[in-house]
Amino acid sequence: MLAPHTFGIMLLGIGVGLIVGILPGLGGAATLAMMLPFVYPMDAISAFAFLLGMHAVTATTGDITSVLFGIPGEATSAATVLDGYPMTRRGEGGRALGAVLFSSLIGALVGAVVLAISVPIIRPVVLQLGPPEFLMLTVLGLSFIVSLAGRNLIKGFIMAALGFLLAMVGLDPQSSIQRFTFGQLYLWEGLNVVPVVVGLFGGAEVLQLMMTKHSIAQRRGDERLSGVMQGVRDTCTHWGLTLRASAIGLGIGVIPGMGGAVSQFIAYAHAQHTSKHPETFGKGNVEGVIATGAVNNSREGGNLIPTVAFGIPGSISMAILLSVFLLKGLVPGPAMLTRNLDVTYAMVWVIVLSNIIAVAISFMFLNQLVRLTYVKAVLLVPFLMVLTAFGAYTAHNSFNDILVMLVATVVGVAAIRWDWPRAPLLLALVLGDIAERYLFLSYSLFEWQWVWRPLVIAFALVTVAGLLWPLIRGRRHGARPVRHRADLPITIGLLLVAAWVLMQAADWPFRTSVFPLATGGLLLVLTIAKLLGYVRRALGSLGGSSRADTHSYVGRSPRAGSEDIASGSADDLPDVFATASGADWRSAIAWMAAFFLLLWLVGALIAVPLFAVAYLLRVARQSVPMAGTYAAVSWLFIYGLFDRALRIPLPAGVLFS
Repeated sequence: MLAPHTFGIMLLGIGVGLIVGILPGLGGAATLAMMLPFVYPMDAISAFAFLLGMHAVTATTGDITSVLFGIPGEATSAATVLDGYPMTRRGEGGRALGAVLFSSLIGALVGAVVLAISVPIIRPVVLQLGPPEFLMLTVLGLSFIVSLAGRNLIKGFIMAALGFLLAMVGLDPQSSIQRFTFGQLYLWEGLNVVPVVVGLFGGAEVLQLMMTKHSIAQRRGDERLSGVMQGVRDTCTHWGLTLRASAIGLGIGVIPGMGGAVSQFIAYAHAQHTSKHPETFGKGNVEGVIATGAVNNSREGGNLIPTVAFGIPGSISMAILLSVFLLKGLVPGPAMLTRNLDVTYAMVWVIVLSNIIAVAISFMFLNQLVRLTYVKAVLLVPFLMVLTAFGAYTAHNSFNDILVMLVATVVGVAAIRWDWPRAPLLLALVLGDIAERYLFLSYSLFEWQWVWRPLVIAFALVTVAGLLWPLIRGRRHGARPVRHRADLPITIGLLLVAAWVLMQAADWPFRTSVFPLATGGLLLVLTIAKLLGYVRRALGSLGGSSRADTHSYVGRSPRAGSEDIASGSADDLPDVFATASGADWRSAIAWMAAFFLLLWLVGALIAVPLFAVAYLLRVARQSVPMAGTYAAVSWLFIYGLFDRALRIPLPAGVLFS
């Protein structure tokens, strides 16, 4: 790996990975696919040095935009937003970046070491697990995320059920029957997770910035190198959490198909459950940042284990790397531990070296990146709008992806405004297809006898315990859910959705309908239970016996973006959605609509500079030279990077297509 030629190729891959990780939506898998043609003339070790070096650092740098702007650089970096972005808004962006980058490095080293020693050991263990056990592992992982809702546990369940329903959109894999496609060809392949992630988290945060008159962060003295090193010290202080999160990444990574977003949210849930101050999660707790950083890169070592040992790719990215095995005449399995052992250990060293180099480069530029958060928010809006638009568009190079992102933005804004947790919906969307596939395989192999398998029962008990613990802890501390007047119409709307799903699925064959019927029935039961709770409280308030409940209805939410926090704390950040005036709402929505309408009509090369000039002159009140320079730089950015360097097709616009 240290041979000049191989090392130089790895550095080139790291450079590409650094850029791809920071830019939302591109994704490591998509970039791997685009870079495959370049590895044909390379030998096996050089090919893996280039591709794996590039892929290994995308997860590391993907957390940077999550922390600084609340826009996930990767779909697998969404959980970092929950505490990283609040820290930035509080003026601790350097500390958050120091923690997430250093914990990523530790996670990568742990993953590489375990990969080096565990391939022969893990093989018999994984082979003992069948579809029923994988199904229950999926349910267990989702239960951890639902438990993050804490006091709003029933809301967490409802959002998870909604996410499962969204995961069923498309052609049924068993019978090719269309499910919830509304006759749209675009929906036949289902909803891509990238535009959903960008909208749920990034789009909602950009809308907040359009309403604020200040910078993202609040200055607290010198937040440069001292803040970054504080984050490094935090990682060392919480070394136990760092190692446990790394272990979670390894464990989830070994399970084929589970995905990076799953492991990140599970590690985040574990950090909250084991923290001495779980109530601060979502407000900017550095433990949440450390856990999500450590799990990201340890997962890569876990993903490589089934790929190298069994030829079973642990993720989409690993499936692309598996094709490189075939291109170079390598056979995954025992041969990788005997005659091709040099290639296996070269992969280990690629993970180690690339992450050390990537973290070192990132630390060199952190001070400059953190300064961006002290710039007035209105100056960042055009740039962030471009990131969200292209983050969604690159999923299929289609405007339909942007429409999905905008719908997800509406859902994200509503979730923040009225305290509905976003994480269960996202994770259920990711896990829905996996859960349905394992359910079908379990039934096909064992019918319903699979529910009595010992490991299935054990996983079920752990799932129930994980869901009950937040309730017990909340009751012990006297926590009560915050209720909002909008909860009632939202619940009624979701009840109608559940009834419609059940009517649609009633006419489908059993194997096509079993999962929609189960999920729709669960959503129906949950929404009815929620409505009965409203009725009970209404009757109690009429009798004068529920004073606390009547006062728990509020018209404003806790701090924006929080998944489970109590309102009124002195550490709460201002909720822009709750405090913004009607004029602020109308202005922000109008400008966002104008940008995407321009993008649709005239394409990116005209829409981006035109929007930048108009927004900076009218809203930011900047000079004409400043607005013109900003627009020129924006045009060069999208044309030079996306069109010329990465060869990503730009939206042409309906007027010019």
